[in-house]
Amino acid sequence: FYSSHKLHKEHLDYSYNLRPFFAALRRPCRRAGKHAAQRVLLIPGGIMAPRSTTETFFFFGDSLTLGVNDNAMPGGWVSRLVLLGSQAGWYDMPPATFYNMGVRRHTSTDIAARWQAEVASRQIPGTINHLAFCPGVVDMSPAQMRPVDEVCATVMQMLDQASALGPVLLICPPPVKEPAMRQRIASLCEAYVTACARKGHPCADVHAALAASPEYMDDLEDGLHPGPRGAALMARLLAEDPAVRRFFLTVKQDD
Repeated sequence: FYSSHKLHKEHLDYSYNLRPFFAALRRPCRRAGKHAAQRVLLIPGGIMAPRSTTETFFFFGDSLTLGVNDNAMPGGWVSRLVLLGSQAGWYDMPPATFYNMGVRRHTSTDIAARWQAEVASRQIPGTINHLAFCPGVVDMSPAQMRPVDEVCATVMQMLDQASALGPVLLICPPPVKEPAMRQRIASLCEAYVTACARKGHPCADVHAALAASPEYMDDLEDGLHPGPRGAALMARLLAEDPAVRRFFLTVKQDD
C-alpha cells in the first residue's frame, strides 16, 4: 500500500504530465495538410503516444555558429534565434528539435566533409529536415586565405546536395574586427548572394548591418566572436529576414 505522502506525490506528477496534453488541445495546429505534425500526447503513466513527424533543424558552421564567447547563452546566436522563433510561434519546442553543428576552426571544406554523416546519424522516423549553413570566416582568415570563388563553389555544392533532404538556408558569415579579413568576408558574402540568387537557394545576409553596428563590433572582444550583446543582435536581425522566416516555416513537399 502507498503512504498518503506517496499518493499525493504521484497525484502531483500525474497532473503535471497531463499539462502538455490539455495545452495541445487548446492550441490550433500551426500548419494544415498532410505534413502537419501530430501533437505529442502524454497518457496516464507518462507514456508518449507516437508522433508522425519531428521538425529538425541543423546549423552547420564554425566557432561563430557554435557560439564561442557568448557566456550568457550557450549556442550563441543560434540558440537566441531558436528562442525568438519559438516566441514568434514558428514552431512548438518541443517537439521541434535543434542541432548546433558548429565546430571551431572548420573551413567550408571541413563542413562539406562531415555534414551528411552528421545529419544521417540524427535521423529518426518522421524527421523533417531543415539545414542551415554559415561557413566562411575560417576560409577568409590569414591562415587560410582561400579564393572566394573556390569557397563559394564548395558551399553551393553543399546547398545543392542538402536541398534534396529538406529546406536549406545559407547565412552569410558575420564581420570581424581586422579590416582586411573583414573585407574578404564581405566579398564572400557578395559572392554567396549572387550564387544563391542564380541557383534559387535562400540566403540571409546581415553582414553589412552587423559591420555598421557599434553594438556588434564593440562586442568582439577577441576580434572574431561576439559576446551576448552581439549574438543577440545577430539573432534579431536574422529573425527579421524573410528568408530566415521561410526557412523555419517551410516543410519540404514530397516529390
